[in-house]
Amino acid sequence: MTSKQRSSHEKSAAEAVDRTTTRAMLKLVRAAQPISRAELARRLGCNRSTITGATRPLLDAGVLTEGASLSPRTVGRPPIGLRLRTEGTVLVGVNIGVRQTQVGMARVDGSILQEEVFDTPGDAERELAVIKEAIGRLHARFAHDRIEAIGVSVPGPVDVERRTLLYAPHLGWQNVSIAETLQPSAATVIVENDATAAAMFEASRRLKDDRSGVWRDFILVRAGTGIGIGVVRDGEIYRGAGASGNLAGEFGHMTIVAGGKLCVCGNRGCWERYASATSAVMLYLGDRAPTSGAPPIRYAELVRRAEAGELRAQAALRQTGEYLGIGIANVISGLGIDRVVVSGRIVLGWQFIREPLQMAVQRALAGRLVEPVIEAGLVTGSGLGGALEVAVDHFLTEAAERTRVVDR
Repeated sequence: MTSKQRSSHEKSAAEAVDRTTTRAMLKLVRAAQPISRAELARRLGCNRSTITGATRPLLDAGVLTEGASLSPRTVGRPPIGLRLRTEGTVLVGVNIGVRQTQVGMARVDGSILQEEVFDTPGDAERELAVIKEAIGRLHARFAHDRIEAIGVSVPGPVDVERRTLLYAPHLGWQNVSIAETLQPSAATVIVENDATAAAMFEASRRLKDDRSGVWRDFILVRAGTGIGIGVVRDGEIYRGAGASGNLAGEFGHMTIVAGGKLCVCGNRGCWERYASATSAVMLYLGDRAPTSGAPPIRYAELVRRAEAGELRAQAALRQTGEYLGIGIANVISGLGIDRVVVSGRIVLGWQFIREPLQMAVQRALAGRLVEPVIEAGLVTGSGLGGALEVAVDHFLTEAAERTRVVDR
């Protein structure tokens, strides 16, 4: 094949790869880099020539770079590994938690360069001002790099455009225009629900070694102060459709106890009032639990007491695990996805929570019809990691669009 024929063949192959496939390829490169074209083709179900044609514009645009040989071969040329190019580009992640806020700067490959942590102010306007100051300080240390995107994870639902926090019940914030306030001149700000962001982080984390694709569909249950759900279908986040898309995944406020405990959202008997880290502490305290304000102990202390053999602490965690399992069984039945990852502070007590959780799922119809796989995820890391993943996802989507070869 002549060089002219090869160029024409590669262009035709690139034209056959749509934006979605190109984006999937970039996500896989980021997760498994360095990775060969042959391995990309195998895992994406494409011809190698298609991958070769699709990677050329990405290499020309500086999105991808070729590295050293992956492994020596006795016959033929050793495969060359592809990587995302990280020079000159940084991403910012902001995780707004009920108690603390994290602001971090990272490369496209996920390596964190700098991070700041501070207590979340009670006032939304003050919070955004402090965040802007933190971003400015971090960027000053890498002023020669361009901020491509800022991902912000928030403890509540967001609007369909992913620019505004609609409601954060544990903070009492409503209709906070985060993107408009933080928007610098050269970067896009994307606001995402924290559980959805954590699901994006978990999907990326599992993509590296998930060669069989069994984790392309899963549910992420993030439990800490409250409970949030992220849903991944066919490797992509599911957000719902139309104007109601911002409510997809808000299972933490489904009722599991009719007329039960009052929730901060105004409803009674919400799942998060019985199965979150905070609810475990309140259950442990019983009549000693305060009617307002922060409880006298933190969840980590409750777990330490359980590990030291205190029966009351162990019982509180087991009961919390059962309630967590009841809700998970409902979510599995409703969504038809039987793989679940539980992350957040609740995982600190996993050794006491896991068995009653599994038993509650097995008692439900979902547990009798299928064999759900329920695993513990990360206690921490998915907070800031999730926010950064939001920024990465936007960057890769834009890169796929910019470098897409259009048939003329």
